[in-house]
Amino acid sequence: MMKTILFVEDDEVDRMSLERNIKKSNEFNFYSAQSMFKAREIISSSKIDIIVTDYNLGDGVGTDFIKNYPDIPVIIITGTNDIELAVQAMKVGAYDFLVKDFERNYLKMIAISCQHAIKRKNQEIFLTKLTQAVEQSPGIILITDINGIIEYANPKLTELTGYSREELINSSIKIFKSGYHINEFYEKMWNTIISGEKWTGELYNKTKNGNLYWEFASIAPLKNKEGKITHFVKVAENITESKKAEQEKIKAEKLQSVLEMAGTVSHELNQPLQIILGYSELLKEKLAENDKFKKQLEHIISNITRIVEITEKIKNITEYKVKHYLDNTNIIDIH
Repeated sequence: MMKTILFVEDDEVDRMSLERNIKKSNEFNFYSAQSMFKAREIISSSKIDIIVTDYNLGDGVGTDFIKNYPDIPVIIITGTNDIELAVQAMKVGAYDFLVKDFERNYLKMIAISCQHAIKRKNQEIFLTKLTQAVEQSPGIILITDINGIIEYANPKLTELTGYSREELINSSIKIFKSGYHINEFYEKMWNTIISGEKWTGELYNKTKNGNLYWEFASIAPLKNKEGKITHFVKVAENITESKKAEQEKIKAEKLQSVLEMAGTVSHELNQPLQIILGYSELLKEKLAENDKFKKQLEHIISNITRIVEITEKIKNITEYKVKHYLDNTNIIDIH
């Protein structure tokens, strides 16, 4: 898709020369204006990809376009070879600064300068979007050098850990170590990424105030054009709440299993105990005349009765608590 240039030149001869030259290139559409006022009208009604303007105009200076239209790249043209003026123009954001020469050789540079300026602007737009995506990401993003010294931390990481960006930059990633992982864990991670591979796993880290948090992280090496590792980037997600939920689920499942087992045991014990109790009562009747055996049997019956009552209580309690757990999905205190 062809790009559109807006020429702003109050000298008619120079303006016609610019138009004629750009037509030869056959690479751009163009508009022309002899004043800033006319240029503003064109910009307000048309899509302009780049502005090529004389510095000195009858109703202003070319650098005013830079201030008023920051999203459009601007190339300044001037009739004086003024280095200070060129530096000033570049400082305020001009993408190029061309000097009009008597042979009009500068015209040959217009198309090339416009191409470079538009390409540079596109790169800047892309980098701005990329920066915004990283800065506004809901995930944790961290970049370190090859020695693990932090060079970048996004706002999500500073929010989570309580460290300011200034505190993190130039600090070692060891600042997050909680003491949970053994040295072999970190050695394996380091050997993976230093070999050029991506490491993925869970990390238990520490915030500035000592709170601990879980994150699911991917750490990958960044390489230059020669394939040499220059940095490491970590992209992570805070999974503390999901880990807590997982642990609570495991506890609940274990508790349910214990309660069900206790209920089963009490049920299994109750039946044989009832049988023993029944036979003991029969023996008591047959040995009614023997005081010695009668007292011993009464003692046995008393203890068996007590055990039956205990097992019945256990059964009732476990049945109630299992039902309560299933109805409310709450963890039950069995103590």
